[in-house]
Amino acid sequence: MNATLPQEAVLREVTPAQLVRENARLRGDLATIAGRISHDLRSPLGGIVNTGELLREMLIEKEPAAAALADSLFASVDEMIKLIGQLRVITQASAHPKTKARVNLAELVAGVLQQLESRILKTQATVVEPDSWPEVSAVPDWLQFIWWNLLANALQHAGEKPRIELNWRPEKDGYCFQVCDHGGGVPAEVRARLFQPFDSLHQPGSARGLGLSVVQRLVDLQGGHCGYEPNSKGGACFFFTLPAVGKDLDRK
Repeated sequence: MNATLPQEAVLREVTPAQLVRENARLRGDLATIAGRISHDLRSPLGGIVNTGELLREMLIEKEPAAAALADSLFASVDEMIKLIGQLRVITQASAHPKTKARVNLAELVAGVLQQLESRILKTQATVVEPDSWPEVSAVPDWLQFIWWNLLANALQHAGEKPRIELNWRPEKDGYCFQVCDHGGGVPAEVRARLFQPFDSLHQPGSARGLGLSVVQRLVDLQGGHCGYEPNSKGGACFFFTLPAVGKDLDRK
């Protein structure tokens, strides 16, 4: 292709078949990255954990009071494993978009709450659900990831003995779902960065992750959008939308 041609002429020379091949190549690259992330990054972390366990055993034997120093190492490894999992989810989702299906939200949310049961008990949280849930058109495992992250986020940041309210309302061609709490809310100056990768709304030294940015990507791939709004009763509300069953707005 002649590099001196105007941009419009260059674009005209690119055929649909070439675009399809390039799209397939990029998806293949993402799939490869997803596999590498899962395997190549987890392997050295296993070595770190084994060495850390050995060090902790030595400390317990010689200096029991110092054994707790190894805890920060294991906490850092856990955080890395969490980030690796989030990166793998978003790369796989972008590389291989899945077919949406009819999802019974009552069953799905119940499963997520069961997964988070230990955290709910530890924080003495109260989780309030609506009397009924609608059916939506979504990818079940992506939707499970979305609910898990929004609920885990509320459990972590809504204060002591939080009250977390799950709500939904009908919208044009679909529904809007909310996870609301009565904690301190999110400062206005950082709300625009909530869904940016590796951004944190908390103080320096707090965990930084991809949770909300992955949520945004998964919602977008299913034809919806997500965001944040202050709770009218005080606190935070994170929301996302999805098309109703029969209103397939999937973005290929």
